[in-house]
Amino acid sequence: MKFNVIGIGDYIGKCIYDEAEDALMVDKKTVLDFKKKYEDYLKYTKFLINTKMDRHWVSFQFIPAEYEYLKRKFAIITAYNPKELILNEFLNFIRNTELESLIKTLGYDYMTSIGELFDHSEKSFIIYDIDKKEALEIAKQFDQSTIFYNSGKEIFITECDTHKDILKYNYEKHFKGF
Repeated sequence: MKFNVIGIGDYIGKCIYDEAEDALMVDKKTVLDFKKKYEDYLKYTKFLINTKMDRHWVSFQFIPAEYEYLKRKFAIITAYNPKELILNEFLNFIRNTELESLIKTLGYDYMTSIGELFDHSEKSFIIYDIDKKEALEIAKQFDQSTIFYNSGKEIFITECDTHKDILKYNYEKHFKGF
């Protein structure tokens, strides 16, 4: 079954959503395949690294030019939109306040952060010097599906339930002289 729609996201004009194909088509060309795995889109997520002195973006598409920002291990976690359930701004604020309280109780050094995927963004926390396993457990408490983790050599997007690395990139080769 096909449905005519007028513009979705970046696709302006007459579009067709084909339920049988589970795809969005513009001028008979598939521009968005909903059968693609979630992981195929995660590689476009970017995260803001805040430090006390500066800020930089990091993703699987680009990494900061200065290695210093990546030497210290960290996780980026949010309490927004548990299990992809879209909550309103107030409920997400309350959930992130609870997450921040837990981070403080555990004694971690942290800063605010933002995670963005296309036109969607979520306020997050960058938690410094945390082990990946503990970061996954914290995120799981807040019903999150994934976290972003930096080991000091590699970046990951990891599933909270299975601890499986969905995406992994070793950026150390870019900084051999440091």
